[in-house]
Amino acid sequence: MRDRFQFRLFTVICGLLLGAAEAAAADPRVAEVLAADDARIAAMTAGDRQALAPLLSADLRYSHSNGLVDTRDSLLALIGGGKTRYVAYRPAERGVTFPSATVAVEHGRAELVIEKDGGQFEATFLFLAVWRLEDGNWRFLQWQSARLPAAGLPPGTVQNLSREPTEQGWQQLGADDFENVNGEPGTWTWTGGQVHCTGKPIGVIRSRQPLTNFELSLEWRHLSAGGNSGVFLWAPPEALADLPPGKLPRGGIEVQVLDHGYTQQYEKRSGKKADWFTTDGDVFPVGTSNMKPFPPVSPNGQRSFPSARHSRGTPAWNHYYVRAVNGEVRLWVNGHEVSGGSDCTPSTGYLCLESEGAPVEFRKIFLRKLP
Repeated sequence: MRDRFQFRLFTVICGLLLGAAEAAAADPRVAEVLAADDARIAAMTAGDRQALAPLLSADLRYSHSNGLVDTRDSLLALIGGGKTRYVAYRPAERGVTFPSATVAVEHGRAELVIEKDGGQFEATFLFLAVWRLEDGNWRFLQWQSARLPAAGLPPGTVQNLSREPTEQGWQQLGADDFENVNGEPGTWTWTGGQVHCTGKPIGVIRSRQPLTNFELSLEWRHLSAGGNSGVFLWAPPEALADLPPGKLPRGGIEVQVLDHGYTQQYEKRSGKKADWFTTDGDVFPVGTSNMKPFPPVSPNGQRSFPSARHSRGTPAWNHYYVRAVNGEVRLWVNGHEVSGGSDCTPSTGYLCLESEGAPVEFRKIFLRKLP
């Protein structure tokens, strides 16, 4: 009874703070605090104690949802120590208020995947975090979280991003799950669960079976600056029929896979400003397909631009999690939801990996079919 009362009180406090955060959204300090929090999350998921240390206040009290409390030193010992690993940390909602000029209260909801003592679990947490301005920098001072009951979560709220998520209906895809559409025999080379693409000729491979509702988890990296590729969802059969080498599907929803160097190369080559695309996870309809993009959108209103920049440049690996359900697409880049769209037509078709002129690799490709 006491635990339930505390949980309800915690949710009420979070709700009140969320309302106050709407009024503070225009404060430029909000972006500063969230940037510091993004850096903290990146350091914790990377197990990088050297990057994390400058973000933590010497007075840190980190209260876990199980009641254990870490200080700055014990939290740094925990991160990167091997026994506990934050596999994924996805802030679903965040707001910031300022009770004083040097104190910021951050609050919201986050989805975590944690490996501990050889096991792994996923959960959604409500949290309160306090940041203090110290020597001109926002430093992490306090943390308190409450784990949401699993029964209260709608299906799909917490996604599995583990390396081998087969136990919960995930299927790892490999060479036998794809077939060539318009590439050469050496365009795509599989080694276990990893595939190397030369980028030539332009074209795609597709899943052997069409898909309707599904979740997709994969990692990708470009092997040269300015590399271009993509993942096609719901490509209709007629968009792939008799597709010649050098051509991409005439329909489908594309999830863009671009290296950051592409922007500079485009502007140098064309002499135009690269304002119609980004390199951080655009989602858009191709050819005969349609989609209502989530904001922010491109100047022509066709592309869903990412709400934040989380993609890494070559040769680093990136993680994409895609949820495609009932004509709606949502994309997470390296643990952050950034873009998507609704009212997609058609909303059934083939999954395709794209070859578009530059070498690229995909690995850990997992699929989970949904009702």
